[in-house]
Amino acid sequence: MINELYGLSQAIEQAGIEAKSWHRKYKPIPNIRPNAPCIHIMIQDGQVTGISEVPKALGEQLRKYGSNQGSFPAMNLVPLYRITDDAVKKKLSGICPENLDAAAIETIKSWCTNNNWGKKFQNKYKISMQNTPNELRKLLSDSEYEPLTILMEESDKFLDPLHLHQELERNAFRMLNEKENVPLAFAVLFHLGKEDKKAEDDTGSLSVILDSDRLMESGISAASEKFTRELNAALLDAEDSQMKEQDSDMTDAFGIPFKTLEEPMPEVKLAGGFDVKLRTMFKEQKCQTRYGRIENASYPISPKLRKDLHAALTWLGDVERKDVTWINTDKNEILFAYPSVLPETKVSFTRIFKRPAQGDAVFEAQTKLFMKELKQGGVQGADSFANRIQLFFIRKIDKARTKVLYTRQTDPVELEKSSRDWTAGCTDNLPRFPFGQPRVPFPLEVADILNKTWKGNGELATDKFKPVPKYHGMELMLEQTAPLQKDIHSLVCMAEILGAYLGRLNFAGRENAIWFNVKDMLALMGLLLYRLGIRKEKYMEDYPYLYGQLLKVSDELHVLYCRVMRKGEVPMQLAGGSLYQAAGETPVRTLSLLAQRMNPYIIWAKSYRTKEVYEEKIESWRAGWLLDLYENIATKLYRVWSQEMHFNDAQKAQLFIGYLAAFPKKDGGIVTKTNEAMKKEEEKINE
Repeated sequence: MINELYGLSQAIEQAGIEAKSWHRKYKPIPNIRPNAPCIHIMIQDGQVTGISEVPKALGEQLRKYGSNQGSFPAMNLVPLYRITDDAVKKKLSGICPENLDAAAIETIKSWCTNNNWGKKFQNKYKISMQNTPNELRKLLSDSEYEPLTILMEESDKFLDPLHLHQELERNAFRMLNEKENVPLAFAVLFHLGKEDKKAEDDTGSLSVILDSDRLMESGISAASEKFTRELNAALLDAEDSQMKEQDSDMTDAFGIPFKTLEEPMPEVKLAGGFDVKLRTMFKEQKCQTRYGRIENASYPISPKLRKDLHAALTWLGDVERKDVTWINTDKNEILFAYPSVLPETKVSFTRIFKRPAQGDAVFEAQTKLFMKELKQGGVQGADSFANRIQLFFIRKIDKARTKVLYTRQTDPVELEKSSRDWTAGCTDNLPRFPFGQPRVPFPLEVADILNKTWKGNGELATDKFKPVPKYHGMELMLEQTAPLQKDIHSLVCMAEILGAYLGRLNFAGRENAIWFNVKDMLALMGLLLYRLGIRKEKYMEDYPYLYGQLLKVSDELHVLYCRVMRKGEVPMQLAGGSLYQAAGETPVRTLSLLAQRMNPYIIWAKSYRTKEVYEEKIESWRAGWLLDLYENIATKLYRVWSQEMHFNDAQKAQLFIGYLAAFPKKDGGIVTKTNEAMKKEEEKINE
């Protein structure tokens, strides 16, 4: 990720954009949720003067200086008391503000017996309230930030945890007496613990931020965007001053001289839903020892560049650039896309990769719009401003690590050509279908198509097994050497499971939702055949496709026979569909079996076609029309016949397409009344 972000940092600098850069130890506060509020604690002259909740929108702007062990002015405390008795928990959950009389409050006080601020917590409290403020004083000794100084002076009066404990308890019961934000008061007072756990390990957590009445009187609050921004600027200035005073003794991976340092890379909180740590190799990766370069030395990055990379990723992953430079592709997975030269106008570099959540966007329209946007901001003498476009996927693989899954550098010319070929494969390389033409899938939908596992009755077996990663669609679109055989094999396996079911469903109900998924399968099959050099004009006259058409017309004859002779009782297995899977494995043998099965239906159809029956769904002329189709397809099949013992995956895909495709339009003029009816019905079916 460092290499990708280096180019972005240069583009940001060239565009004159001031990207936010945060001090590496000044980190976002925890996410605010209904069951995990952030508590705003006002202090003045050794007293807690008020307790309230921080709004979620404001919480997204706030930060805390420090580490997981302790931080300031926001920190993690724990509720004052611990309750493990199930009966008490039940009573507590049943208390309503309307029922809070003096007796009820006395009962609540009687539950305040198990102090939750034990020795282990008090050690952490000391880090937040004493060690971290001292570290800030030292860091900002030459560039003091007065609001922080005021806040630390007030917080020094609470160095004794027992004092803050008493003040918080006093305010919580004041809130209960006044029936003011009762749920928040209970959150401060009680942690509902588990009796089978140790008290020191089962304390719960309470996100808080300290503030001061003195600060509010001066026109600034510690719980404000202004305080956060100004403190960050002071921290960065102080760090830059320290670095300038040090002599450089090495050069980083990009040629920038700096003083050796051993500290973690910065961390970025992405709007996509998770945090990313920009880090070099971890010392526990023992493979590094053979080269004698561990951690930062394995890929040295100077402090200046660390700050630039941090600012670049912060800018790139900001919530304002969602659907512009980044999109979520899956849970804990993000695609980033950005150009070598940043445009002055807003251009979505992700629009051609993922279908928007709202609306029914068309891939072809999104591609045209994207190329138009690129060319509108073009540099004089160039086709567009973006001569290079960087793409990369990242995924949160566990609590501490984020991995780059796929990275690719492309350009507008390649994207335009790839998009054009993508559309041609998904649409132009397919025949017509009676249930409607497939739409063009977006690249990030390919994995969803390939990861489906079907049952023979048309139901999804599971949607949790996902062996194909989301970025595979990007590979398929942009990499000319991308392996295709595995994808086409997955699709034909689905086709073998669904073939017979779809054959019968074609007569039972074309409104079934499964056709939506089948059309996506067909679009991807058309694309894969296109990439293999197999074009529609050729394969529609070839053995496997014609074989599929023969199975389809066999089903049609079988259904017509059942409607006439069996009073509409159509069996679950049709003559052609029941042999679909066998046709792909042993085409020669299966064709002989099909001929035997179809012989009685063909003999019946020759007789029935002269009956002059015009009742809906059992018209006699249909028998003649289907016989004509059967003979024409069989004749074409005979011309391209081969003695292949089985079909390969590409041929099986053509078999599936042929089995579901509409019949070819009839050539020749209209001779009789019966032929005229046949012509009209054929045109109706082929609409």
